[in-house]
Amino acid sequence: MKKVLLAIVAIVSITSADQLTSLKIEGMMCPACVKNVKGSLNDVKGVKESSVYLKDGKAEVKSADGTKAETMCDAVKKAGYGCAVAK
Repeated sequence: MKKVLLAIVAIVSITSADQLTSLKIEGMMCPACVKNVKGSLNDVKGVKESSVYLKDGKAEVKSADGTKAETMCDAVKKAGYGCAVAK
């Protein structure tokens, strides 16, 4: 029984793998900008959660494995801000 439970936990862990992406955001000047960037990121298919930091000019995005960082940046750029994948 213990082995079966461990196998189930392992399968769930594999199928629910998330990725964390860091983005450099340019052009944010106020809390409204943060809200706009966060909303743009959260609208991207596969994005589960995002945190946007005004002072640091960055965003950290938790998404489903396979969600492309370029797609996230495209959404931010469409909202009127600069975006690049942080290295």
